[in-house]
Amino acid sequence: RKGLESCSSPDCKFSVYFHATPFCRVGILKISQFSVTPYSIPFVKPLQTSEKTYIHREGVWLQLQWEDYTGVGEAAPLEGFSQENVKEVHYALEGFHQAIDGESFDSDDLLSLVNIHTEGIPSARFALETAVFDLLAQEEKKPLALYLNPDAPTEIAVNGISGIHMPGDGFKVIKVKVGFRNLFDEIEHLVMLTQSFGKDILFRLDVNGAFDLPQAIRFCKEMEAFNIDYIEQPLPAEELVDLAELSYHTEIPIAVDESLTDYSSAEKIIENQATDVFVIKPMISGGFTESKKIINLAKEENIRIVITSSLETNIGRMACLHLAAANEITEACGLSTGALLNEDTTSPVIENGLIQIPDIPGVGLEL
Repeated sequence: RKGLESCSSPDCKFSVYFHATPFCRVGILKISQFSVTPYSIPFVKPLQTSEKTYIHREGVWLQLQWEDYTGVGEAAPLEGFSQENVKEVHYALEGFHQAIDGESFDSDDLLSLVNIHTEGIPSARFALETAVFDLLAQEEKKPLALYLNPDAPTEIAVNGISGIHMPGDGFKVIKVKVGFRNLFDEIEHLVMLTQSFGKDILFRLDVNGAFDLPQAIRFCKEMEAFNIDYIEQPLPAEELVDLAELSYHTEIPIAVDESLTDYSSAEKIIENQATDVFVIKPMISGGFTESKKIINLAKEENIRIVITSSLETNIGRMACLHLAAANEITEACGLSTGALLNEDTTSPVIENGLIQIPDIPGVGLEL
């Protein structure tokens, strides 16, 4: 039975995205083709964080075929951030494939199987949720964001990246990797960026957990002279008490990234009053459903919300874009990372720091 059905279940997987309506969308799906394509793409130049230098990006692209529709997704665990690896992703996807092969499911049951077979493998869950939602949105002939939320905005603000994007590119917010220079070089670097981009540009400083508390306090004191939007993960992921302590020593808002991996970690961060900003990576947190739970929690606690990629290819970034729009995120999101990769599928044009949601059913991409 195809089409729409009413659903009164409070646990409905779909109802989390529909603000005022209790129904969910339930169609009968039989996946006729399931394909997984590994990729390995070099970065344009090695990408340096405080802990590691990345030479290439690897992961898998997923395609699901249902009738005339093809849904796509991406699973790309990132070493140093993700708990799983690509081999575990393959095992999870193959287990899901065997469970659905030759069978028909309503969409709610299909998503339940996704959860079962991707427990502890959030990047695989992100890929499968993206592909399933892509199929259902195509059936309704709506962009994925508007399928999930009819009130979703049609454009999302994004930040630029220091070293990649130029002053003339029109970004209002620029992300800067810090924590691997000495303090005097960091100050000189921010002086140079301010002179280049202008005093009205906001800078987001990404430390990747490189400081201890005394270093972070000193660094933040020096950075208060600049136009700083927030400092991201200044301390190691587990140092929530020290993150809370840091907030008493600086006016700069503190964002968490590596500390935030799932809903449980979000609760712990809030319990410790350790942040002003949640930087949510759907590839890390486990896709649409888990990210939505974290977003709702953040909104309840008046915590700012930024959705960002995990340096994946355009399929993963487009899924993040639709997720950000479906949740009506107003902060500039970290979705301009396609320029870091040597090859990629076609990306939407970024104009003046804004990405338009393509008026194409589903995710809007093909492999």
